[in-house]
Amino acid sequence: MDYSVKQQINASFSDAVSRAKAALAEEGFGILTEIDVKETLKKKLNIDRDNYIILGACNPPFASEALQAEIEIGLFLPCNVIVYEDNGKVFVSAIRPTIAMQMIDNQKLSDVAKKVEQKLTKVINRLGMKDIKKTEKVFDLVCGMELNPENAKLHTEYKGEVYYFCSMTCKNHFVGDPEKYAG
Repeated sequence: MDYSVKQQINASFSDAVSRAKAALAEEGFGILTEIDVKETLKKKLNIDRDNYIILGACNPPFASEALQAEIEIGLFLPCNVIVYEDNGKVFVSAIRPTIAMQMIDNQKLSDVAKKVEQKLTKVINRLGMKDIKKTEKVFDLVCGMELNPENAKLHTEYKGEVYYFCSMTCKNHFVGDPEKYAG
């Protein structure tokens, strides 16, 4: 089950953490908790591992809406965003609230989860977009048009990759059958 949205980030670990926090703030999320897993495992168990930080992100209006829909939803809050190193590469990943909330039969909560997931996906995609060189060109896989990702306003994430589009029509075609174009 695909329970996260993830991007590899071409940056140092500390820069990726800073960029993730800034991108979350731009979408209205504050960081309630920050857990340095590497430091904690070293201190408590004397285990060495790669850098790994868990950011407990909260968007207060959505948290309030979720609590109104389901009083015990606090068991699932805040939304976790992780920044970690794996084999020398840095990744940023966020939970997909729509997947996490599937065990709760509450339509109002599902609606909130969709909105939160859109914002978290936007954050992760934005981080990936910053890694593309300003002069690099990409192609709209639907129509073949060459695009500059800095100017392409339409994009979507599929299987951890960001795809760009020249028009909403092309984006809708891609979203309707991504395997046809990305496969």
